Amino acid sequence: MYKIMGYFSNQLSKEEKDFFIKSLEKYKEGKLPLSANISILKAWIIRFKQQYLMDQTFLEPYPEKLVDLDSFSAEFLAKEYWK
Repeated sequence: MYKIMGYFSNQLSKEEKDFFIKSLEKYKEGKLPLSANISILKAWIIRFKQQYLMDQTFLEPYPEKLVDLDSFSAEFLAKEYWK
């Protein structure tokens, strides 16, 4: 994900970079799903029109029809974040 961010690092503000790096740290700590960081990267890919990156399977490893949001929700909600 850092490598993908590198494609845009000269075009991003310091605040945008800091926000993304903090979100990566939250992901590493298990406090944020991977999809949150991938969504940020996709937004930048669209914003800066990087077709090469849009074609990478890392960003969408499964066809949309195979993504089961119910199982994701059950796993995410099983953690007690509110304590």
